[in-house]
Amino acid sequence: MITEINKKICIDFLNEVHNNDNLDVIDTYLDKDVYSHDPFPGQAPGSEGVKGTMRLFRAAFPDKKIAIHDVMAEGDKVMVKFTAQGTHLGEFAGIPASGNAINYEEVIILRVKDKKIVEHWAVADALSLMQQIGAR
Repeated sequence: MITEINKKICIDFLNEVHNNDNLDVIDTYLDKDVYSHDPFPGQAPGSEGVKGTMRLFRAAFPDKKIAIHDVMAEGDKVMVKFTAQGTHLGEFAGIPASGNAINYEEVIILRVKDKKIVEHWAVADALSLMQQIGAR
């Protein structure tokens, strides 16, 4: 039963932040000291760092949405595989807006404790994303 609750917490978090553009829920779902094992370059620690990274992505890809494909849970960890799609309409990683469509896959693992996400691991197809926005 706890794995189903943890899966719902993680799915709801991802949908609210990525699909509903609701960054206000970050404090509801994440522990303030959430540990990102694979932070975005320059990301500050904790939930404030996650908020900053989400703002950066939203500024660069304002129409970005995710489609969740797989969700698996065991114990206190939830693995989610999703595809992100959007349009590069703002500066990202020093690359000016290209207007190009983006489509990349990501796999994340979230650890949940006391109904809050306390750890985060991510593997994203960053090479594909950067190629799609015109990085050389």
